[in-house]
Amino acid sequence: MLKITGLSVEGKKQKTLIKQISFDLKSGKCIGLTGASGSGKTTLIKSIMGILDESCRIVSGDITLDGVSLPSLTAKKQRELCGTVLGFIPQNPMTAFYRYSKIGKQMEETFCVRLKLSRKDARQLSESTLKSVNMSDTNRILNSYPDQLSGGMLQRITMAILLGLKPRYILADEPTSALDEDNRAYLLKLFIDYPEDAGILFLSHDVTALKTLCKEILVMENGQIIERADTNQLFTNPTQNWTKQFVSYANSQEGSKWAWTEL
Repeated sequence: MLKITGLSVEGKKQKTLIKQISFDLKSGKCIGLTGASGSGKTTLIKSIMGILDESCRIVSGDITLDGVSLPSLTAKKQRELCGTVLGFIPQNPMTAFYRYSKIGKQMEETFCVRLKLSRKDARQLSESTLKSVNMSDTNRILNSYPDQLSGGMLQRITMAILLGLKPRYILADEPTSALDEDNRAYLLKLFIDYPEDAGILFLSHDVTALKTLCKEILVMENGQIIERADTNQLFTNPTQNWTKQFVSYANSQEGSKWAWTEL
């Protein structure tokens, strides 16, 4: 279980970025996280991953992963958890890759380091996971540089890497925001099909994605969780002003096209 307890984070000039946040992410659950831009959602993700900016620091609280306090670990130990235990999907998939190295080399090195595979086995895993995300032209993909591929393709490659590493927890930061409808729908399907025992924290303003994937949603404002509810309840009876505005806007945009998806 990923457990956040009384977490507070400060930035420059002791500005409060996150204040007294607490929640649990259990195995097999997908929790949605939404809120206004700048409310602290990405700072929360960075705190969990141990990649806070140098100007930021955790001032109180704890983050435990299966009983282990993450902030107490060395930077090396935290990096060792990334990929095989904690998986991350960034909003901009280009930031997940080194632009001057071919995709194949980056995938293979990731699998070699994280899974202790031989170069040959890492290559085979790269090919098979790409095929599993409907990218059959594996030779072309593996020999491409990141800027030769579209954002949707890079997002699929990110998912292919996660499918190979099989992390127990996934932190997804607005993963559908830059995708067209086809790639968005396919990415959601990959999340639906991901191993059932994984815990997923899904940051998004994408109403369809939240409704499709999440049974529960947290709402952040000014660095705090202001609302927490079952997804159906949140979108039918929001209690906080920001959530009411969000739901009202979403209803006006989507209306009767919405459909609840039972997973």
